Amino acid sequence: MWPLYQGRTCMPRLSELWADGPCEIGSYPAHIMNVSTVAHIQIALNIARNTNIRLVIKNTGHDYLGKSLGAGALSIWTHHLKNVEFIDNYKSDSGYVGSAFKVAAGVTVRELYQAADRHNVTVTGGICESVGFAGGYFAGGGHNPMSGYYGMAADNIESVNVVTADGRFVTASNTSHPDLFWALRGGGGSTFGIVTSVIVRAHPKMPIVTSTFSYSTGGNITKEIFWQGTRKFWELFPSFAEAHTYSYFFIWARPNNTLEFQMTPFWAPNHTISSFNTLIAPWFDHLRNLGIQFTPKTTLHDSFYPAYHNSWGNETVGSSTGLPGNRIFPRGNWEDPAKFERMFAAIKKHSINGRTIVGYHQAPQNRLNVDNAVSSAFRHTLSFLIAVAPVEGAENATQTQLQDAARVLTEDILAPWRVVAPDSEFGGSYLNEANVVEPNWQSSFYGTQYARLREVKRKWDPRGVFYATTAVGSEEWEVRDGEWGTQTQNGRLCRVV
Repeated sequence: MWPLYQGRTCMPRLSELWADGPCEIGSYPAHIMNVSTVAHIQIALNIARNTNIRLVIKNTGHDYLGKSLGAGALSIWTHHLKNVEFIDNYKSDSGYVGSAFKVAAGVTVRELYQAADRHNVTVTGGICESVGFAGGYFAGGGHNPMSGYYGMAADNIESVNVVTADGRFVTASNTSHPDLFWALRGGGGSTFGIVTSVIVRAHPKMPIVTSTFSYSTGGNITKEIFWQGTRKFWELFPSFAEAHTYSYFFIWARPNNTLEFQMTPFWAPNHTISSFNTLIAPWFDHLRNLGIQFTPKTTLHDSFYPAYHNSWGNETVGSSTGLPGNRIFPRGNWEDPAKFERMFAAIKKHSINGRTIVGYHQAPQNRLNVDNAVSSAFRHTLSFLIAVAPVEGAENATQTQLQDAARVLTEDILAPWRVVAPDSEFGGSYLNEANVVEPNWQSSFYGTQYARLREVKRKWDPRGVFYATTAVGSEEWEVRDGEWGTQTQNGRLCRVV
C-alpha cells in the first residue's frame, strides 16, 4: 500500500507509459502460495517453519506499514478464499442468538455488504471497499461507520477458524481456545495464526442519513473565523456520539493559503432527516452566524448498502509523496475543559502550519460488552485523526530526505498530538494506518492489552513463526535493511540478540 515501506524497488504504475522505471523484487516475497484450501495453507506454513524461511501472510485491501511484504519470504495469499454463507438462526457459545455470516478470509467488505443487503441485514465493516474483512481489518479492531451501535468489528466476531503456528486447523471461540480467540479479535494481524474464516453477527436493517458539505476561507472568512466554526464541530463530538453517529472529514491546507473543511459524509444511522437536522443544528446555526456559507446535501437511505455505495469508493494505491501517521484522542479531553483547550490548540496549529487533516468522529466504546484485545484507546475515543509528512523528492527521495520526513512525522507532527493524547490517558494510534516507527508502539497500538497479548503470543507461537512489523512480539526481530530513516521490509529478518 505504501511503496516507501517496500523500498521502492518496483513502483506501482498507473499505465504502461510509466513502465520504463527499474523493477527489482526487493521486499516483495520470493515465493507465493495462492491458497484456495486450508490444506494449501498448512503445506506452505509447514514448509516455511521447517526450512526457516520467512513467512508473510497477505490478505487484500491495505495496510500502510508493509506487513504483507518480506524480502526472500514465502507469502500465503488468502485473497481467493471467497465463500460467504448466511446463517439465519445462529446460536453461539457467547449467548448470541440471531443471524450471522460465515465469511472466508478473502471476502472484501463490499462483497460482505452486498451479501448483507441481499438478506436485509447490516454488518460492521470499514469504509474502504477492497479491505478483506476477515484479515488484518478485524484483527486490528475494525473501526466502522456502525460503531455507534455495534462497537468495533472485532466485537461482532463469534468464532474464528485459524491455522496455528504448528500447522493445526482449529476453531477459536469463547469455549474453544478462548485465549487465542481473545487475542485474534483486536490484537493485530499476522502474528497469532492464519485466519481462514470467521462467524460475524448480522444486525437488523436500519435507515441511514448521510450529509456532505464543505466550507472554506476566503472573502470575509478568515482562518480565525474558519476555526471558530470548526471548533463548534469538535465541541459537539460527545452529543454526536450519544446519537450513535460517525463522520469522515478532511481539513485541507490548500497551496493558495486557504483552508477548506470537507465532510464526506456525516453518517447518522437510524435517523430521519428531521432528527439529523435537529442534531446538527447547533453547529450549522453557528456556522451561519459566523457568515460561513455552505450547502449540505442530506439524503435518507433505507438501509446500509445504498448509503455506503453513495458515500465511499474510488480507492487508490499509496504514494511515495508522504509518510502517514495518526492519533486517537480520548473522551477525557472533552470532559476536562483545560485538556480540551490544549488538544484543540494542537490540532488547530497543525492546520495553520499548512498541514492537512483526515478525520473521524466516532465512539465505539464497548457497546456489546465483550472481552477481547481491542485497544483500550478505541474503548475511550471520540476522535481519530490522520496526518502525512511530505517526502521531498517522492519516489526519487534520497536516504537523507526520507530520514527528514520520518523525523518531521514523528517529532513535529505527531509528537504534539501525543502530548495532548498520551497513552497513559487512553490516547493511542490505530495500528493499520500508522507511523511505522511510532515511539512506544506497544502501548500506542495495543493499549493496556499488550502484556496479555505477549503471553498469548508466547504460548501459541513459541518459535516466532509469524512476524510482521509492529505486530505483537516483533520486538524480538529486526529487518536489516540499512539506515533509510523509516522501516522497510527490504532486508534480512534476524533475531535480536
